[in-house]
Amino acid sequence: MAVPAPRRRWRIGIDVGGTFTDLVAVPGDGTSWSLADAITHKVPSTPHDPSEGVETGLAQLLARGIDVEDVAAVAHGTTIGLNAILQGRVARAALVTSAGHRDVLQIARARMPRSFDLHATPGRPIVPREHVLEVAHRFAADGAAVGALGADGVDDAELARLVERLTALAPEVVAVSLVGGYAAREAEQHLADRLAAALDVPVTSAAAVWPEAGEYERTTLALLDAQITPLMTGYFTALRERLARLRVDARVYITTSNGGSVSIESAMRRPVQTVLSGPAGGVSAAATAWPGTDMVTVDMGGTSSDIGVLRGGRPVLTTTATVGPHPLMTPVVEVSAIGAGGGSVIGADTSGARPVLRVGPASVGAVPGPAAYGAGGTQPALTDAYVHAGVIDPATFLGGTFPLRAELATGALARVAEDLAEDSAEDTTGADGVADAALRVASAGMAARLRTVLAAHGEVPERYTFVAFGGAGGTHAALLADEVGVRRVLVPAAAGTFCALGAAIAPVRRDVARTVRTAVVPENLDALTTASAGLEREVLDWLRTQDVGATGTVTLSADLRYAGQPTTLEVVLAERSTEAGPAETLRLDLGAALRRFAEQHERVHGFTDATAVVRAETLRASVSVRLGEVRSGHGGAAFVKTGARDVRYDGTPRPASVHTLGADGEASVTGPAVIEKADTTVLVPAGWTATSDDGGNLHLVRNSADPVAVSENGEG
Repeated sequence: MAVPAPRRRWRIGIDVGGTFTDLVAVPGDGTSWSLADAITHKVPSTPHDPSEGVETGLAQLLARGIDVEDVAAVAHGTTIGLNAILQGRVARAALVTSAGHRDVLQIARARMPRSFDLHATPGRPIVPREHVLEVAHRFAADGAAVGALGADGVDDAELARLVERLTALAPEVVAVSLVGGYAAREAEQHLADRLAAALDVPVTSAAAVWPEAGEYERTTLALLDAQITPLMTGYFTALRERLARLRVDARVYITTSNGGSVSIESAMRRPVQTVLSGPAGGVSAAATAWPGTDMVTVDMGGTSSDIGVLRGGRPVLTTTATVGPHPLMTPVVEVSAIGAGGGSVIGADTSGARPVLRVGPASVGAVPGPAAYGAGGTQPALTDAYVHAGVIDPATFLGGTFPLRAELATGALARVAEDLAEDSAEDTTGADGVADAALRVASAGMAARLRTVLAAHGEVPERYTFVAFGGAGGTHAALLADEVGVRRVLVPAAAGTFCALGAAIAPVRRDVARTVRTAVVPENLDALTTASAGLEREVLDWLRTQDVGATGTVTLSADLRYAGQPTTLEVVLAERSTEAGPAETLRLDLGAALRRFAEQHERVHGFTDATAVVRAETLRASVSVRLGEVRSGHGGAAFVKTGARDVRYDGTPRPASVHTLGADGEASVTGPAVIEKADTTVLVPAGWTATSDDGGNLHLVRNSADPVAVSENGEG
């Protein structure tokens, strides 16, 4: 009797964007698979209730041949928390801090927003001063209690007075951040628990969110976490209810800002870890699909372009990210955004002596969208420039499922030309001139930001490969590469839904930290090893709650600096398997760590100092478990020519061949050419050649005989 083949299990990734909600299903049984095996789907986003679009899209995806019982996991990336913070739609909060530190939010880092503007005023604090209350309790750097109340903390009488004052303020959430609380996590949490019991509102301990020195940053992080807790709890609850209506009984993960994912229960306990998860998804997908490669990711969606960096296939993380004006001190994937996306508004800026063309940062959004959508939008967007320039065929947009109207795009661009008139600093005559100028302006803006990001790490663009995704990533990637001198561009098979793919394959990951502030010398080896082992135990204990059976990696690192230096560099101390045995077996090699620090310091700052004392500010640990392997190779689909049309991307109309991917055709395509896919359109300019691999990924390479573009400042 024949044994039936095992049923394929699926992991489904979901990314809610400003214009579309993207869904990707990939094999979820832990085996190796190709990007060509992924099933992708897009539906319009529903800004009034994002979970509605998720339910609609998921139902349609399942209807394409996935049995609901075969869904092993659902991973969801969301910007709901981020948008709530930026728009101020957060819960009313109060802060409890140590006596004498009531103005921690007003003082912040004692910097004005514009140093040389005599009329500049400080930004508004995250909560008003009248909502900040004090208690006579604080801790020293070693965690010892300081003050008359001693180690037992806040006494009953003071607690009663504090509860009475908080009750009068009627906050929806409360955060507790005592001076030095990062070194006394249990004591600060004890006060938070007593307040929560007395007030019957959520109370967040700053030390529980992130126990690292930096009172302003740690306090702000705790308040952000508290303020979005009711909103995110409500959304995650609604998400579970919608999945239940679809009979999806699978483990639910939420992607996080560090490029990983956590269980929905973990996300509900600490929602602030999700606020920058959307942009991190694509970077995480690139790291999983092409490990070991130096890459720059360019995620060009409807509202903006997000630029990320992977060194050796690993995302570059930062602890200095911001959400609006607020610092976010936890490790997040370093992604820099510029307001140049497919929905970025093209308009005339008349604020100066002469009108100039501006692209973004405003966006036409999902509704009404670019003028070519025919949904009532009158402002032209970058998508309208692509349509008018012939790069995008209105009849084949999104595989022909979303036809566009070229005449509306041309009309909207022509109106901008009238606004600019003859006084413009650009050649913007008619719709042609505006479209040409818009493409140049968008490329220049993205190039400037990219150079800045890489220069901060001592890097140059030429040694990197672009990984271009998002609805417009492949459309604009080669133009940006020409601007900065990059010779290789990779457009993933699921380019239009790559962030959703990132959610589906993001590793389960957790980061923790502990401030130590000590010299890196042999005499301190035991103390550093003990502290690192404690962090390792913490992440392994957390991992056991995530229902992940695969083996992962624990990475131990330290923020190091020369004595007297204001900035630090993160240096890896050790990497261990999650099955390496008890943390007590950990042995650190300080000599190797100091050599790695010297190498990084030379690359970033241009010098080293062998005589200076190296100090460790913060110890860090992360655990990461990859979920399956993605295969990539060569010799994939052929290019099938379907026609030809004129395109303009450098101010001159050029005849370009038009292709799709198929079984029979040419092995490569030389530009000018356009490759039309269901989720994106890829422009291959003159001087570039495109090939495909067996995963359906496109590889664009600049011909070696063609010169590298050089910008006006002399950089390649």
